[in-house]
Amino acid sequence: MPTIDGLVTGIDTQAIIDGLLEVRKTQKDLITARQTEIRTKQTIYSSIKDQIGNLRAQAATLGKVQNNVFSNRTVSLSDETLATATASSTAASGVYRLKVQTLAQAQQIATQGVADADSEITQGTLTLRAGSRSPVTITIDGTNNTLSGLASAINAAGAGVSASVVQDASGARLVVSSEKTGTENAIQITNNLAASAGGATKPEFDFDNPVQEAQDASVTLGSGPGAVTVTSQTNRVSNLIGGVELNLLDADPSKTLTVTVARDSQAGVKAVQDFVDSYNALASFISKQTAYDAGSDKASPLLGDSEVRRIQQQIQNGILGAVAGVSGKANRLAAIGVSVGDGGQLAFNSSKLTSILNGGTEGVTGDDVRRLFALDGTSTNSGIRFVSGSNRTRDLSVPYQVNITQAAEQAQVTAANPLSGTTVLTSANNTFSATIDGQSTGPLTLSEGSYTQDQMAAELERVINAAPGLSGRTVRVAAIAGQLQITSAAYGTSSEVRLAAGTANTTLGFLGTENSVGKNVAGTFVVDGVEEEAIGSGQLLSGKATNKNSADLQVRVTLPPGQVTGGVEGEMTLTRGLAARLDQLLGQMLDPVTGDFVGVDKQFQDRIDQMQKSIDRQQALFDAQEARIRTQFTAMEQAVQQLQSTASLVGSQLAALTDK
Repeated sequence: MPTIDGLVTGIDTQAIIDGLLEVRKTQKDLITARQTEIRTKQTIYSSIKDQIGNLRAQAATLGKVQNNVFSNRTVSLSDETLATATASSTAASGVYRLKVQTLAQAQQIATQGVADADSEITQGTLTLRAGSRSPVTITIDGTNNTLSGLASAINAAGAGVSASVVQDASGARLVVSSEKTGTENAIQITNNLAASAGGATKPEFDFDNPVQEAQDASVTLGSGPGAVTVTSQTNRVSNLIGGVELNLLDADPSKTLTVTVARDSQAGVKAVQDFVDSYNALASFISKQTAYDAGSDKASPLLGDSEVRRIQQQIQNGILGAVAGVSGKANRLAAIGVSVGDGGQLAFNSSKLTSILNGGTEGVTGDDVRRLFALDGTSTNSGIRFVSGSNRTRDLSVPYQVNITQAAEQAQVTAANPLSGTTVLTSANNTFSATIDGQSTGPLTLSEGSYTQDQMAAELERVINAAPGLSGRTVRVAAIAGQLQITSAAYGTSSEVRLAAGTANTTLGFLGTENSVGKNVAGTFVVDGVEEEAIGSGQLLSGKATNKNSADLQVRVTLPPGQVTGGVEGEMTLTRGLAARLDQLLGQMLDPVTGDFVGVDKQFQDRIDQMQKSIDRQQALFDAQEARIRTQFTAMEQAVQQLQSTASLVGSQLAALTDK
């Protein structure tokens, strides 16, 4: 761009150009300022969106269907040197008095003493077995025929036992320990090492005087004639108090251990306080962005913005309304101590909720509070229980009818032949194997001995359930009319019992080819006479995701086949609590495709983009006009300069003529 300094004409041409362009520049500045205002609003809306996301996270904590904060339990013990404990949401509140009779411990067996760890031992084989694990045979030869060599061979065998050499007054001794506690994991050793000869000693394992007996944990509940005692293979006891797991640390039958289970009121109160704080932070932020300061006559960026007011009103309506279908004593926030204060802020009287959760308010329970916040369902049939739903599951004014056409079934096989009155197992007929729920037990060995029919069923169940390959999958075994029956604990098509080869099959009455697969529950949900499809998996019946009403609705059907009539078996009424309702609303607002903020942000961005185009046009016109004016002024300066040059020449010529 050429510069013009006005030296020829003496005119301040730059000032004239700036003045001529001022109108155009003012128009562009006005558009830029308006664009900045819109960007500010866009940023504020983004902050509101973030705070709504935080509020939704707090609502999700209160609205959980599973592991809801109002279902949490605390457990305390009078003497934590005896045990520690954890409690699940299914644990019943109460005070339980126990005595830890014994701790579970692993069996330990030792040999006689020899001179040292390198003392020579005799050669041969040693067969090891821990509990129901398959026997493992190790060979002792010229490469490992010392006490330490025997320890290394045992440790490398993977037999479920470990070995170490210890030193006492009698010399070096080999101690063999079961890797697991409990009587079911006792050690069995078949010693086929050669007799002592020359300088080599045959290790003898002293089972009559064990270093430590195999022992189960034993705990007694109560002290009266009806006291209940349970045992456990480990020091974790979960079959005494429902929903409570004890971790035993010490045994002292003379001491009473008091276990107190209570609802975790502190967790519930904190969750509500966090929710209130999050809501108040959002309300305060919106109030600040929509305020007007009369003193300074200054308006906040969103003053008069109808969209933000609409969003705020929707959220208020979502949390302050009553929940239909919930106890009238706990169907709104005010019932638990939450009220609306000045400026629309929420106030929380935590002592009121604490009293309810601790059972201090008549007619209101912690479960009522849970239903105030969460999605829940009540059924007319105890064999049909609500499990969960989602934001797509509709809580209707009418109940869902649950139509069951097939009950869930377990895999079950029955022996072809009955057991004898007494079953005798020896090493010739005590192996067994099966596939349970898709997992192989591997080769199993039943303990040798004589069994009644019920004892035989118990032994087979014990051995199968202890199989390492099952990873927690279990079966029940019973003698029904003398015939063994194996039933998987699982339900549905994943439930499987498939027998394989084994020397015990004939003795137990099995052919070795028996197999069975369970059945999934089948049925539909019916709304106002219209059936909606459901998918069965085990005992769980789930509404298809595309269903109009029952999408994602899950119920657990525990009805046995004999109680299924092939029609409507019960009705399920859903209630959507405040937190679940708010989560649904906020989820719609925050949806990344169809949510409110997507539309608002697009409107802002469209206006910003349009204004940018206007700014760009104004700038182009400004640049063109400036270039044109500068060109004109340059031409003027050049013309004046030429005139001045001509005048100077003419003046010079006239002066010359005058001189003549």
